Amino acid sequence: MKAVAFAGPRKMELRDIPEPQPAAGEVVVQVAYCGVCGSDLHEFASDMPSMRAAGVFQPVMGHEFTGTISALGEGVNGFSIGDPVVVHPGGPCGECYFCKSGAVNLCAEQTGTGYREQGAYAERVAVRAKQALRLSDTSSLERAALTEPLGVAIHSLNRGVLRAGETVFIAGGGPIGLLTLLAAKHKDAGKIVVSEPAASRRELSLRLGAHHAVDPAQVASVQVREITGGLGCDLAVECVGIAATMDDCLASTRRGGRIVVAGAFEHPYSVNLLNLLLQEHSIAGTFGYASEFEEARDLIVSGAIDVSPLISRFVSLHDLPSAFEELTADRNRDQKVLVAPNG
Repeated sequence: MKAVAFAGPRKMELRDIPEPQPAAGEVVVQVAYCGVCGSDLHEFASDMPSMRAAGVFQPVMGHEFTGTISALGEGVNGFSIGDPVVVHPGGPCGECYFCKSGAVNLCAEQTGTGYREQGAYAERVAVRAKQALRLSDTSSLERAALTEPLGVAIHSLNRGVLRAGETVFIAGGGPIGLLTLLAAKHKDAGKIVVSEPAASRRELSLRLGAHHAVDPAQVASVQVREITGGLGCDLAVECVGIAATMDDCLASTRRGGRIVVAGAFEHPYSVNLLNLLLQEHSIAGTFGYASEFEEARDLIVSGAIDVSPLISRFVSLHDLPSAFEELTADRNRDQKVLVAPNG
């Protein structure tokens, strides 16, 4: 079957790979749609040492996907051939402290579809049956491909303990930033302010429900302070992973407020701990999701959160390597690109 594989920094290639065979307790999913994740682009474009370049992760990426069951392994019950599903890419062990305490995203023994196990930039992929979450019908296969990043956004807000009516500042209007906006709106946030340098993304954030969309070139923190009458936001979510946006989050947050780091930082970031003490800020990291994956699936399928405005275009496996080049060259070109491996 066909798959697109990471072949080194800035190199993706179309390959023939063996058909997956389901082991006991596994199912094979014929991939309908797989989202191109910013972390995949980051890994593709980075010159830094990576787990994939070192061979720790296998070469076929793709962890945001839906599809239909095409084969059942021994001992699998509750699924039939043709069932539509969205796949949880995590592979927690189920036995460690974190798994037993409900923080499965922190399990250190995860395998992970698209990481240590073959991902969904392929026609078919084998996963453990418990990773497959049923969808009501095939009509939601396209939208439900955004379940994984929406789960990330919801978990970020949960880590920030968002309360109804609070002012939220979101630094970055890419897919995670805009999904955080949709999730904050669903959770009854008060004012929502998005900072984004690209005018097209600022316009989209306003269409999705942001009360204000500011250009960070005009000093985002000053604008947030003006919007909040000098107080600052209750919660800031950093969704880019660079020093400038983290600076904006710290400067935009009121005394006693919270900052969540959702962006993937490639370089160290220095924090003035005296200022943290004086402002009594709380800074929380966020990694993946726990129960938020199922919540995200339900919100998308029910229509409670409409993610369709974020879907920019569809590409085939044949066109995926060039799409990686395009998305790396211009991060503002698209929001979420979906790969349709089977046409």
